[in-house]
Amino acid sequence: MSGSTASNLNRISAIPLGRRCIERLDWPRARNAIATCALLLCSGAPWAQEIPWHLGRVDGAQASPSAINTAGNQPGPHRMVVAVIDSGVIANHPSLKGRILPGYDMVSANLNLRKTRSPDFSPDERDTQCGERVLPASFRTHGTEVASLIAGNGVDGVLGVNPQAQIVPVRLFGACATSRQDLLDAIAWSAGLPVKDVPDNPNPARIINLSISGGFSVCSEELQDLIYRVTEKNIFVIAAAGNNYQKKLHEPANCKGVISVGALDAQNRIADYSALDPRTVIYAPGGGPALSGNEQWSMNKLKVASYEHLINGQDRPSAPYGGVGTSYAAPIVAGYISLWLSHSPEKTRVDFLNELDRFTRHVEPVPACSSCVPRGLASIKDLKAS
Repeated sequence: MSGSTASNLNRISAIPLGRRCIERLDWPRARNAIATCALLLCSGAPWAQEIPWHLGRVDGAQASPSAINTAGNQPGPHRMVVAVIDSGVIANHPSLKGRILPGYDMVSANLNLRKTRSPDFSPDERDTQCGERVLPASFRTHGTEVASLIAGNGVDGVLGVNPQAQIVPVRLFGACATSRQDLLDAIAWSAGLPVKDVPDNPNPARIINLSISGGFSVCSEELQDLIYRVTEKNIFVIAAAGNNYQKKLHEPANCKGVISVGALDAQNRIADYSALDPRTVIYAPGGGPALSGNEQWSMNKLKVASYEHLINGQDRPSAPYGGVGTSYAAPIVAGYISLWLSHSPEKTRVDFLNELDRFTRHVEPVPACSSCVPRGLASIKDLKAS
């Protein structure tokens, strides 16, 4: 899906790899190449066709102006778990092999075509119908695509920001509408808090990614109270700003304690579709229409793990440059925070906010928001020293 799942929240409110890499580069540039090859080897990929443009370059060539420049940063020794609250995840995608932990389907029985909550976190099947509603193909693959931006293992060039992160998929929506209680339960369970009639989460998340938007214009008391409970456990909550074309933030991005994420194009400009609000904490690549020029990033789409539909009716794993929206910018930030924490697990949300100037670059403001001071994610060279 190209962007945040606004319609759902509206319903809520109702050859060895190392040799191959290095042989492509001039030797003076090999030090960075070795670092990246080691990263890709650790990810489990047999070899990588390319580094996605939003992660930057290691060969000395010009990177995209909005690239987050983590391509040479290896994950640290500490395991990081990221909950992806979304449409569900197709766990057997080759680009996610080894990255998926047990998750849960948190869609209530009355809105669930499976008639019950269960550990089956896979999305509804393509073209599934609920009354007059038909599940769009983009909804079916949305959670898989989001997860791959965080923890893609490098197969077919789908490389996450932290390819050693582990994903706990939590299904929140499908062919039927979802509910506010399902959202609350999904966040609570992801954080390791008890949820009635649901087994405890054996792998509580350190980071929760919410690539959804479109709830109330003011964060509700019940959602805000839950966010406070979660963040008090030193859990990071990341939320897409929303694709509302320069309007203010809605839930969950407008809740206090949430790290709200807007979208940039590959030229480091705020995407036209992105929400525009002084409360937006950070911006990250989210793509958009193709740009002029012949640089790698001119396609201005993010490389994701997805599925294509064949004429025989079957789905086949794919790895397109197809991600566009704030719901794709958010997992880049979630992945980055997991990478940072893998080196320094004691760090807190307050530490992250205090260090924003080190982790960000200037983004040109948009005239429509004179009070906005947008900052784009840009990694420091050595996360281990942060």
